Amino acid sequence: MLEEIINLFKQYKVLSIEDLKEKLEVESAKDFVELVKFVGKLEQKSTIIQLPNEKFLYVKEELEIEGIIRIHQKGFAFVYSENLGIEVYVPKGFTQSAMSGDKVLVKVDSVYSDNRNIEGIVQKVIERNTKYTVGTLTNAKYFSFVKSDNKNISKYIKITNAKNFNLVDGSKVLVEITDYSKVSFEDHKGIILKSLGHKDDPGVDILSVIYKHGIPSEFPEEVEEQTKNISDKIEIEDKYRDCTKEMIVTIDGDDAKDLDDAISVVKTKKGYRLKVFIADVSRYVVEDSPLDIEASKRGCSVYLADRVVPMLPRKLSNNICSLNPHVLRYTICCDIDFTDKGIPESYDIYPAIIESKGRLTYKKVNEVYEDNKETIKEYKPYVPMLRTALELSKKIRLNREKRGAIDFDKPESKIVVDEKGEVLDVVLRERGVAERLIEDFMLSANEVIGEHFYWMQVPFVYRIHEEPKVQKLKQFFDISASFGYRVKGSIEEVEPYMLSNMLRKFKGEVIEPMLSTILLRTMNQARYSTTNIGHFALATKYYTHFTSPIRRYPDLLVHRLIRKYLFEGDVKESTLEYYATKLPELAESSSEYEKRAVVCEREVDKMKKCEYMMKYQEQTFRGVVSSVTNFGVFITLENNIEGLVHIKAMNDDYYTYDEKNMLLIGRRNKKIYRLGDEAIVKVANVDLENYEIDFKILKHKSLIKNRK
Repeated sequence: MLEEIINLFKQYKVLSIEDLKEKLEVESAKDFVELVKFVGKLEQKSTIIQLPNEKFLYVKEELEIEGIIRIHQKGFAFVYSENLGIEVYVPKGFTQSAMSGDKVLVKVDSVYSDNRNIEGIVQKVIERNTKYTVGTLTNAKYFSFVKSDNKNISKYIKITNAKNFNLVDGSKVLVEITDYSKVSFEDHKGIILKSLGHKDDPGVDILSVIYKHGIPSEFPEEVEEQTKNISDKIEIEDKYRDCTKEMIVTIDGDDAKDLDDAISVVKTKKGYRLKVFIADVSRYVVEDSPLDIEASKRGCSVYLADRVVPMLPRKLSNNICSLNPHVLRYTICCDIDFTDKGIPESYDIYPAIIESKGRLTYKKVNEVYEDNKETIKEYKPYVPMLRTALELSKKIRLNREKRGAIDFDKPESKIVVDEKGEVLDVVLRERGVAERLIEDFMLSANEVIGEHFYWMQVPFVYRIHEEPKVQKLKQFFDISASFGYRVKGSIEEVEPYMLSNMLRKFKGEVIEPMLSTILLRTMNQARYSTTNIGHFALATKYYTHFTSPIRRYPDLLVHRLIRKYLFEGDVKESTLEYYATKLPELAESSSEYEKRAVVCEREVDKMKKCEYMMKYQEQTFRGVVSSVTNFGVFITLENNIEGLVHIKAMNDDYYTYDEKNMLLIGRRNKKIYRLGDEAIVKVANVDLENYEIDFKILKHKSLIKNRK
């Protein structure tokens, strides 16, 4: 058996015990014990080493691995091989001309059995991932060059067509890289495709980020043409249920333009009836039309500080498909009957035509719930329904909490800008009763739609969320235990209610925002899939995204499938085969475009916060220690702006890092920095290029007593 095991390792390089068991067709317990013994012997002889993912790597022969490289801004990199499921560390200076995202061939140079790490050097770039980039132009005497905004492109790009544009120094440009450097002292070569304006012009900073992330910002001519030909005439049709007489309202933010959901809530003999009306976007965006193809490439709308990059042209998103008040609109309705205890009992899904009776705002609905007399008078026609809606919302939320859904009530900041895009203020975004109410109703509709089509057993798009990895959870449990909060149950068999109970334990405590953030970071990112595995954080077996087809492509797909399977009754084998083939790729690309939008939104957020803090250099602020690392502590201010106090600036002592409990401990004076500590800080430096804020601590004290 030993020779067979070695031959398998020579062939496959990386194998687990289960892989070996399967390939050797080991069935008896005796043979399995022998297999484990032989693997142990090979490990002792350093023929194989065990990796962090519990697989074994064959290290007796020279090993070359293909994978995707991710380069850190400090110069080192990691190459991840999806086929082998391993990661190779590449030291600074050994990445050749590779850029993040490139497919490379890496030669394994060293394998450290003590920490099971693999180190190697890049042999060659197999496939380039970055073809376009945004950067700042500089003109020299005989040529021009661009410094990319992408930190992973450290080399300059020599421009071969700069004379065609006649641009001044500091111009922001979109560049196509035409020739990648092959040696360390050589620059890349490229051509300018588009001038975005000067770096100091209003709005060019955000525009540069949009282009940097490859987000389409202009609609192709054929899309504009198709949109122009869409009729904005809306009439009562037999196939749509007439709901125009009902008390239906929208509730959104003050500045919202794309109103894609409306609600109606009434009391019934048994309990409540909730109707969630969602704009019928699939009526206008026909499958495989230019509009549909463009929407699929965008994946979602991107919401930035002073603008929206919409998924659909504004004629649709802000007009025909927006559920504006006192006009007819086509919708798809999820009509749910709840018991008196707020449990869904029956439902119906149908096309409906509505006329919204009011464009309500979160701010004013919250004022109604706070018994503001002026607002109650202004909203008089809607108040009875709003009271009923609140009753139902509370019961829905309580039921969701009982089943163990995790509610991350994390404060978010809102950036207030003027007409030039300059930051006026950074404030906390309110999430009041009205916001939670709409969330409760949208989640209910999403769950009903998800479950209905699951039991229909047809190809469908679900919003799934896998349970967190044990390794990531362990750090959270260790840290929370150091504050006296211990989880009940096994970490290996974690259930949503266990984490939900933890959040409730420290609700309202000083430490709550920090521990909530750490727990949030242990979670996998929710994604779209045609395979339904449920949604861990929501503690539900069935979930989809149905409620925002104006701004999310998966929701548009869900509407299209509702129309096809339910309204048209088309469940022919050929139809099911068609969608079974088509949907997985669209679900995957939608997940990727969602990630792209989040990265872009976060980058603009950081950029604008840095711009704002430039005004306050050398000024003092009150904050809380929100994270502790081996290189310093992060302080979050009251408006949610975060900055770093680097360990080099903590010169009153030599500090060591306790990773398990996230502590920095002074060697001499035993001063401890930990999560939740209060700090008075001074703004020491703002780096606009790297979006970094540095603080210096002036005063520090612990607010948390009696730690266990």
